[in-house]
Amino acid sequence: MTPKQEAKIKELVDKYNDILLVSMKLAVAEDLINLMVLNRDDSEFVMKDLFENKEDFYNIIMKEFFQKNSSSVIQELKQMEHYKPKINAKNK
Repeated sequence: MTPKQEAKIKELVDKYNDILLVSMKLAVAEDLINLMVLNRDDSEFVMKDLFENKEDFYNIIMKEFFQKNSSSVIQELKQMEHYKPKINAKNK
């Protein structure tokens, strides 16, 4: 990938970041629901009550998902060829 292409991708991600975040929330929540439905071990969990406040539902899923996966995501970013972490005064 050329530096120009990389810059354009970064620009587009920045431009569409809010939409991508909502898409990610919906995708992770949908996958979790599908797993709960398919996995009979979780059948005692009543899902209908979860949908009374969808935003809270999505937010708690994402909070838990990021807590459980943030270190692995950071590790993957560190291994990327072009990844250069930003260091600020707090991180020193």
